[in-house]
Amino acid sequence: MIERHFTDSNDREGPDHKFAMNPENWAKMVEETRLLERSLGGSDKFIAENEQETQIVQRRCLRAARDIKAGEVFTRDMIDVLRPATPGAIKPDQLQNVVGTKALTDMPLGKELRWTDLGA
Repeated sequence: MIERHFTDSNDREGPDHKFAMNPENWAKMVEETRLLERSLGGSDKFIAENEQETQIVQRRCLRAARDIKAGEVFTRDMIDVLRPATPGAIKPDQLQNVVGTKALTDMPLGKELRWTDLGA
């Protein structure tokens, strides 16, 4: 919320007119507010066009924090969140869905985790 005094002329008599916003100041405030709103962007998250080529190295995925044997049940300490985000690897926001699943194959330290490597 913004509270501002407004007057049609700062030259009018009265205690508030000297510091109140006039139509010119008001228009400038609105213009700058709209600029600020645009600069904040939207709430939708997506990979921007200028990030497409580098998204693999910029983003992270889930990786084995140690050598894992087939049949082991994943715990949080068995999972690292590291770069690069190999295509097809499980993204960090799925971490809690991986904990409690079972490794279907042996996985060396650092291997990216994929849903096809995990079972119930």
